[in-house]
Amino acid sequence: MIQFDSKAKIIISDNLSDDVDILINNEKISDIGLIVDSNVSKAGSVKNLKSLLDKKHKLRYNEIKITEPTTDMVNQYADEFRKNPPELLIGIGGGSTLDLVKAISVMSVNDGIVEDYHGTGKAFTQGIQKILIPTTAGTGSEVTNGAVLVNEKTKFKRAIGGKHVTADYAFLHAELTTTMPDNVTAATGLDALAHAIESYTAKSSNEITRMYSFKAFSLIFNNLSKVFESKNNLEYRKNVLLGSCLAGYAIYNSNTGACHAMSYPLGIYHHVPHSLAVGTLLTKVIANNIEKGAPQYAELYDAIDGVSSLKAINEKLNAFLHMINSFKPLQYLKKTFRDYGINESNINFLAERGLDLKSALNNNPVEFTLKDSVSIYQQLLKDSA
Repeated sequence: MIQFDSKAKIIISDNLSDDVDILINNEKISDIGLIVDSNVSKAGSVKNLKSLLDKKHKLRYNEIKITEPTTDMVNQYADEFRKNPPELLIGIGGGSTLDLVKAISVMSVNDGIVEDYHGTGKAFTQGIQKILIPTTAGTGSEVTNGAVLVNEKTKFKRAIGGKHVTADYAFLHAELTTTMPDNVTAATGLDALAHAIESYTAKSSNEITRMYSFKAFSLIFNNLSKVFESKNNLEYRKNVLLGSCLAGYAIYNSNTGACHAMSYPLGIYHHVPHSLAVGTLLTKVIANNIEKGAPQYAELYDAIDGVSSLKAINEKLNAFLHMINSFKPLQYLKKTFRDYGINESNINFLAERGLDLKSALNNNPVEFTLKDSVSIYQQLLKDSA
């Protein structure tokens, strides 16, 4: 059986405030909660939207600054909203901000605390209607059905999920991605690329998910480097943002792989930003999978613009790996794992903890072992010595 789920309605917007206003008027909504990442709160389109909402509706505004959303943060905001929930929540920011908004949207109208649902499988029965507006072209959180949270007390990092967690509307406004510095553009873009690649090669992929993954890979790989060459070209940015969104739909249905499994302990124990962790691990995980016999990457080679025509699978695999290793955005990752206190003494612990996320690890196209994980960490630390 093949199944593909989707919920969020995508709106590619050139005028954010006008387009959101039209939607809100059509939905006849008057009470709105707006949660904005402080890094983008001064952006013109965000200020215009806030001003418009403030004039025409009851607006509850929160400006936040987070690296990763925690269970404590969700409970804090949910308690504030639970007394009188808004009709609509709007989240503007990177993946962490959007995940926080998704979690607040369900915990504000469900009983208990978020720990009751975090990694337990307990289902949500309702959620506040929500619009998510990404400011990074990376996570796909605006369309996925999960919100990844960290419990800082127990060092547990997992997603809460379900249809009520998923956004109702996703607005893609490419101009907002110009607020990112180069290193964030690179890291989040590589995270999106990893979503496209891992969902394409995943054991649980199918004809529909691979259609989304293939197009997502093409849009991201063929446009992300151009963003650095022409930073104000919104066409390139729009392509990468759409690619990230499509990759989000793909991982919604087929999940990820070993690269994402390895990234979790890096965020929990060393506070490595998720996108930087995934972007740094990606090339080594791909090389490991190809060496162990994964052939699917050869098909992605054909999605790259201007490459030589190759027929042999091995030739395509070698060429694909070369192009991934020489991908220009990798040059813009300013920090290495060593900058976050990771060294040879941490390897075994992190490698073992990277095997905990079984849903992603078991979805890898080939068996991924503790030995593989240790080897990848050793290579990365050697490269950054």
